[in-house]
Amino acid sequence: MFDVAGMMILAAVAALFFFAAKRASRIRNRALRGLALGPSIFLSSIAVVLIICGVIGFRILNSTGSHPVDANLKVAATPERVARGEQISAICGECHSAKLGGPLVGRNFFEGGGPPVGTLYAPNLTPAGEITGWTDGELIRAIREGVHQSGRALIIMPSNSFHNMSDDDVQSIVAYLRSRPPAGTRSPAAKLNVVGALFIGLGMAETSVQPAITDPVIAPPREANAAYGRYLLSIGHCTDCHGEDLRGRAPDGPGPPAAPNMIAIASAWDADGFVKTFRTGTDPGGHKLIGEMPWQSVARFASDNDLRAIHAYLKSLKP
Repeated sequence: MFDVAGMMILAAVAALFFFAAKRASRIRNRALRGLALGPSIFLSSIAVVLIICGVIGFRILNSTGSHPVDANLKVAATPERVARGEQISAICGECHSAKLGGPLVGRNFFEGGGPPVGTLYAPNLTPAGEITGWTDGELIRAIREGVHQSGRALIIMPSNSFHNMSDDDVQSIVAYLRSRPPAGTRSPAAKLNVVGALFIGLGMAETSVQPAITDPVIAPPREANAAYGRYLLSIGHCTDCHGEDLRGRAPDGPGPPAAPNMIAIASAWDADGFVKTFRTGTDPGGHKLIGEMPWQSVARFASDNDLRAIHAYLKSLKP
């Protein structure tokens, strides 16, 4: 992807201010020359820096790194694996579905408004979408490494969390997606403009690309203990909202919503209350979960045993 028009506008602005600086340098009056030359040089320099950052941003967006894919991998769609994939893929519905529990037909991330960075869609993950032409290995790579079939970077895909997903679980998601009937239409391709490229080039936003996975990834046994709870929290991308240390995150501009301290919450609730909260949407104190907490998706993603494991892990951390 490349925004030719946007980059040409930046180049034109830079040329305009450079021309203004050149004209200002010919003013004989020293005071007036300094008054006109300084801002012109400053603004032309800013425009040049933005051009460079835009080029860097588009280079990052279009670069194809060294992410090998197993072209011969074919996921066995057993009933157990499909059922497991349906459970785990509940977290995919937050982005890829228009309604809770609905088909993963994709949606426009900026529908109804958003930053003017171009078009960006969560793609249709049913056989009606583009992944029907992807191999199982390419789909697994996209989930855990944030890389498109073409090798370019994906954007907003939470591969930083899914990078920890076990081989069995990610293959279960693939088996589930392959088992779904076609629904909806193919999503438009992502196309960021120069503003989006500047966010990337200036380091204000990141792509979803993660290091290549070359070794087997094995999850802890599915038991209601801290080890399995830690694994579930990692693939559930809870840290996006609750902070890297799960001790809460304050609002800091665009991005995931702020969320409270999960460790303090787990310390105040017992395991039964923790489970009931995600089953009913009401906490042990009788308060309904409000705001942007996707408790219904968590309820679909996690069994009672899973929720007890998550609670056990949170209780193992220092309040």
